[in-house]
Amino acid sequence: MATIQIGTAELQSAKRSEQAIDFRSTLQRPTGWMICLALLLGVAVLRITSTYHVFNATIDEASHIAGGIEWWDKGTYTLETKHTPLARVSVALGPYLAGVRWMGFKAWRDTYPILSATGNYWHNLTLGRIGVLPYFIIASLVVFFWTKHVFGTTTGILAAAVFTQLPTILAHSSVATTDVALTAMFCCSLYFFTLWLRQPTLRTAAQFGVATGLALATKLSTVVFFPACALPILIMYAASGKRNWRSLLRSVVIVALGGFLALWALYRFSHIPLTQATRLPDRIAAKVFGRSSTMTRAVHAIASHTPVPVPEFFDGIRNLRDQNHTGTRAYLFGQIRIGGWWYFFFVALALKTPIAVLLLAILGSVVALRRYRRDRANWELVAPFAAFAMIMLCSTPARLDSGVRYVLPVFVFLSILAAVGLTTLWTQDKQRLAWRVIAVVLFAWLTVSSALSHPDYLAYFNEFGGKDPSHKIVVGDLDWGQDLTRFSTYMREHSIQHVSIAYDGYFVPDSLGFPETQMIECDATRPTGWVAMEVRKERLYPECYPWLSGNQAVAKIGKTMTLYYLQ
Repeated sequence: MATIQIGTAELQSAKRSEQAIDFRSTLQRPTGWMICLALLLGVAVLRITSTYHVFNATIDEASHIAGGIEWWDKGTYTLETKHTPLARVSVALGPYLAGVRWMGFKAWRDTYPILSATGNYWHNLTLGRIGVLPYFIIASLVVFFWTKHVFGTTTGILAAAVFTQLPTILAHSSVATTDVALTAMFCCSLYFFTLWLRQPTLRTAAQFGVATGLALATKLSTVVFFPACALPILIMYAASGKRNWRSLLRSVVIVALGGFLALWALYRFSHIPLTQATRLPDRIAAKVFGRSSTMTRAVHAIASHTPVPVPEFFDGIRNLRDQNHTGTRAYLFGQIRIGGWWYFFFVALALKTPIAVLLLAILGSVVALRRYRRDRANWELVAPFAAFAMIMLCSTPARLDSGVRYVLPVFVFLSILAAVGLTTLWTQDKQRLAWRVIAVVLFAWLTVSSALSHPDYLAYFNEFGGKDPSHKIVVGDLDWGQDLTRFSTYMREHSIQHVSIAYDGYFVPDSLGFPETQMIECDATRPTGWVAMEVRKERLYPECYPWLSGNQAVAKIGKTMTLYYLQ
């Protein structure tokens, strides 16, 4: 049986591996790889934007746009502080310039009317979704440049080709949410971290610091993900024998200052007195000096005039900690559980990633690990694998099992590793034709499966998902409330004048062209006539609809809506 040669001769360097690829000389020129990269990005952006008017706002989009509108219009950031502001500010810019203003919302559930505030639902939604495109482009560029830096230009183009075809990436790049923004800024921060370790100058320190501050300002997952990923990379750097601790220590102040200022700027340099942030100084002073002592009053006076920056950031951490402790209702393989399963994200990744990419990434991981084993000084080879592994490990204690989007940055590292796998297959010396055919087949499998998933990237499942993936995973990864537009079209075409709907979100029926609409609450009286069930509701809250069983569906609309007619 043929074996893949991944010995020293083939793995001495990424540059030598590329010599067997016919178009290497073209790609090595900046014009060549820039044209290839521009084509990949152009095709992906067209695919993303073509979905804008197919799907209505998903469950979370209105709240993210509303949070950003508050930032632009009022200069405050109080709506759901568990989400940091950068992505929200970006998706709200277009709607704000179009005239959308803050409406005084108290909770995210109240924000759904904001898209219809100016009477132009689709225009506002499209402007919000456009705000995510820059982050998709940044993430794609990080994939290319990181791979190019470590494995060479051709592998970098292949990595970008994989990344820009991943259905899950295309899905979340087409909605006005925070996940692709996190993917871009977090991975940018981690990449700059490796560059800073390699060459600790003031420039790389500033790049790393500012990128980290922006990543923190994008999503609080960075608070967990970055230390977890940076630690093994730092250990491998320390073991490489190419350490430069003195230069790193000299520039660490620049890193900290750049990160802090970038984060604080996104919160509009907000601050509150220390006494408002915590009563700890007063309590300690009262315990040590007595409640009525002069020293206690002096401590209180000092604390009252001591500013605490970015209070919203720390409030967000507390809110997210409390939500994770409480957990959310999760669904997996027909089971429902509060808080979910430690292996949820592993299952979600296995179902939501094209199988060709999984196979190539496994091969690329083996290649990278073997190369690192032979050359411990080249610690950057295995940094993408380490980051992937640590993010997945960090996901195990999470009690918010609402979709693979929570670990979306892993697709950056999977793309890098898959490209390494492709290059390895292509550059085999023994039985070259057979290995190249395998490489072409796997890449073609990815391309075809990605193309066939259009425009339903959000509901994409690989072949492991089967004919009805809703029996495996449903929340976020299949149904995010995106098929109301298709349902509205169906009702117009079939002259439905009244509908009862079970929907796990909030929307303005008139904005989507709905007829007379009644929302079905849990344990409500059995409705009659036309009844629409969202698969998310049906799977997650079966106890609410005991009257549903035994009824024959009239139609399946899109990927997530089922229509019944009840007598």
